[in-house]
Amino acid sequence: MAQALSVNEIRGVVRLQKTVLIGSFSIEAIGAAILTIRFLPEYGFPTALRWGVFHAVSAFCNAGFDIFGSITPGASLMKFQSDPVVLLTLGALVVIGGLGFWVWQEIAEKKRFRQFSVYTKLVLLTTGGLLAFGWVLTCVLEWNNPGTLGNLSTGDKLLNGLFQSITLRTAGFASFDQAMLTDAGKALAIVLMLIGGSSGSTAGGLKTVTFIVLCLFIAARARGRSTVRAFRRTIPPEQVMDAMTIALILIALAVFGGAFISATSPVGFTDGLYEAVYALATVGLTAGATGSLSIPAQLLMIMYMYFGRVGVLTISLGFLTGNRAQERFQYAQTNLLIG
Repeated sequence: MAQALSVNEIRGVVRLQKTVLIGSFSIEAIGAAILTIRFLPEYGFPTALRWGVFHAVSAFCNAGFDIFGSITPGASLMKFQSDPVVLLTLGALVVIGGLGFWVWQEIAEKKRFRQFSVYTKLVLLTTGGLLAFGWVLTCVLEWNNPGTLGNLSTGDKLLNGLFQSITLRTAGFASFDQAMLTDAGKALAIVLMLIGGSSGSTAGGLKTVTFIVLCLFIAARARGRSTVRAFRRTIPPEQVMDAMTIALILIALAVFGGAFISATSPVGFTDGLYEAVYALATVGLTAGATGSLSIPAQLLMIMYMYFGRVGVLTISLGFLTGNRAQERFQYAQTNLLIG
């Protein structure tokens, strides 16, 4: 744990675990209280309390499970698509849970952005940028789509566009029918789900810093630079290669999964890719194809969900804590035509 969390002594691990436990229970308790108060007048105290606690924990842990089936079976949060208290509370819990425990500790201890580590700065800026990007693009692509945002008021369109951008970050709630998304909307959803949340958080996916390191690498190479830099610091080439490796593994698995699902089930490639990505990124936000998957496709989804939660973490920790292999000899270099 000390190696994985970048602390050099057991005392650092203990302090971080205190932050994790106290912070988790406190944030979940606040969210549960807000939701309970909101549900109380309409559903009574026992139901309001049960729903408040369950959904606060589910949102904070980026699980995406809901128990609103007694209202409308299978409708997730569609009943509350015009309710800013429910959507914004759950959205805030999802974002906080997806930032990561190390980021919490730095925010609690240092409080000022200038004093944060490069990692925390990248997490906060990338998270904010992706949320804004997803919000704007979802509204643009779905604004007039009657199956998603088209029939809502302007305020509700903006609210649900924001919540869609949040929930795609491995949360798994749905305030409108994901099966009715346009093809462009599904493509956006696939990208955001694949990126996911941040390292050391309750979220899955490629992770925000892995994504931004790749973007910085591409930008550096496009400008003819051989080093990747952020906030006046150089990112080691080994970490850039680690980010590329993880990204290529997930993208390859996603494309293979989409092709396999579309070949073995009555599902198009776009929907098959959507299913494969939501499994790999542990989102659980189906576009309606899950019920029609064949048994081989279901087994693949099970493996993808397990790998997305355990396999990616294992690979990442292997990069962080493993000893680099020392090559005893090298072959002569050769030049290739690239591009």
